[in-house]
Amino acid sequence: MGDKQIRAARVVRWGILAASAAFFLFFANVISEHAICPIGGFEIFFANLFHSGFSVAGLFSGMVVIFLVMSVVSIVFRRAYCGYICPLGALQELISRVGRFVLPKKMKGLRLPRKADRLLKWAKYLTLGAFLVGATLTTAHWMLPGDPFIAMMSLFSRGGLASIWQRLPFAVLFLFAILAFSFFFGRGFCAYLCPAGAWYAILSKASPSKIRRDAHSCVGCGKCTKACPMGIDVAAKKSVNDADCIGCRECVAACPVSGALAMKTGPIAVPPAVIPFAAAAAFAGTVFFAVKAMPARDGNHGRGGDGNGGYRGGSGQDAGTPQAIQGASGASTSGARVSIGGCASCVACGLCLSQAERA
Repeated sequence: MGDKQIRAARVVRWGILAASAAFFLFFANVISEHAICPIGGFEIFFANLFHSGFSVAGLFSGMVVIFLVMSVVSIVFRRAYCGYICPLGALQELISRVGRFVLPKKMKGLRLPRKADRLLKWAKYLTLGAFLVGATLTTAHWMLPGDPFIAMMSLFSRGGLASIWQRLPFAVLFLFAILAFSFFFGRGFCAYLCPAGAWYAILSKASPSKIRRDAHSCVGCGKCTKACPMGIDVAAKKSVNDADCIGCRECVAACPVSGALAMKTGPIAVPPAVIPFAAAAAFAGTVFFAVKAMPARDGNHGRGGDGNGGYRGGSGQDAGTPQAIQGASGASTSGARVSIGGCASCVACGLCLSQAERA
């Protein structure tokens, strides 16, 4: 595959990542966080599984649809959400690039010791397990106090840093710790702690998409390994089937020998720019579905809460809770399997119904 195509795909990837990071940082207030928080979709999916048996509203809630679509994309194109969409992953990778530019030569591209790296990579699966246990015990977003995505979305919008610090100080500290780590070591949260990343990593093991190395063409320069944002030793593998591979093709772009590295989906060499566009289109399409299609089912939205995630960190103390919705609409959500619309920017996340289940 031509070097021009690889370079063009890399430009597309970085353009999408930059746009994603910018949107989450500066413009997240134009849409409810329930429509776009990847961890929220993950929580709602399993909360519905264990507590409501996938009611109509739960199964088709906006975040669940996003979660399911991104899961399918991850099976086809590996962890495409992580590699091409995730705003926190994008921010970590951008900060890592800054670190490589400004740090002394000896400190550029630092990696944790191999044994520590292997051990810590299991931590994200423990986090995934904690989410599953939490989903069996409660339908609430019980890990909200440490959710770095909510903190990121509130740094420059939704009241800014002062507001989110007052509501969720640990989440802010956790976010800054993630970013500080990434300055030296790259995508640490993605590799070691992210529960959504762990889920997509498990699914990606079944993916037909893999980076393949031609040993006869390879010159052993090691540039592919250095370029990998997830710390995979690409140069030592004939085929990269690691669960941590996010399919970003940074290793392919760094390779000085044309054809020595290539990513194929089964026997098919998919044009490099197709994957980032496909991932972005799938995510944008499901977000649009969550925002537009779901509230239209009953037309009852815009009367309760402020649409800024009142329960999960927004400015309305009771906005988004079953009590607030009952007072706004005049009817309780308990038992309302398809009636969504208590928040001003309802995206059918199902949180109100999940809370009503507990009541």
